[in-house]
Amino acid sequence: MFVEVSAVDPTNNRAERSIRPAVVMRKASYGSASESGCVTRSVLMSVYRTLKQRGVDPQAATASALRVSAATGVLSPLPQAAGRGG
Repeated sequence: MFVEVSAVDPTNNRAERSIRPAVVMRKASYGSASESGCVTRSVLMSVYRTLKQRGVDPQAATASALRVSAATGVLSPLPQAAGRGG
C-alpha cells in the first residue's frame, strides 16, 4: 500500500512505539502469574492506549466508568476523542 500511496508510512515504527509502554510494564512486573492475569493486562493496556490516543485521561475515564457501573449496573462505552461530543 505505501508504494501506491505516499501518505502511508512504509514502516511499523509508530505501532511499535505505541505498544512499547505496555511491553516495558509487562517486563518490569515479570509478566502475569496466570492466564486470566495475561488477558486482563492485555485488555486494560488496549483500553488505556485507546483512551490516551483519543486525548482522554485513562485513570479519570476508568474511575468514571466504575462509578457509573456501580450505580447503574451498566458499563459505559469508551469516551470519544477529547473535544468531540459523543
